[in-house]
Amino acid sequence: MTAKLTREAARKAYADSGLDHFPLTLERMSGLRNAINSEMLAAGLMQGTYHMAHPSLIRVHGSNCVELRCVSYYFDDREAVTFNADGFVGFAGWADDTNVQPVLRGFLQWVEHEAEVAELN
Repeated sequence: MTAKLTREAARKAYADSGLDHFPLTLERMSGLRNAINSEMLAAGLMQGTYHMAHPSLIRVHGSNCVELRCVSYYFDDREAVTFNADGFVGFAGWADDTNVQPVLRGFLQWVEHEAEVAELN
């Protein structure tokens, strides 16, 4: 059995990457949305209906505040990831330790990718 990821570990990986100093653009957030959506669909949770909102629901509020939203068969609009002005990153606060896993996996994949891109520039 694969160890469950934690929200704190994802926050630490993001902080350690140094990405928290880069602006949160729509382009970068689209990459995050796609990584999380892929993990949600692969997980097949919530009768296979758990996915990021379509069309893409990404709310950008300035250069450091963003909301990404998700849906399933029994809800229409819930937090997937939020970046807050104070630097806090929230991960599906409504979700239990199972339903947050695709969000965290997708987020960590995105952090790894973004860190590689930052190194190249």
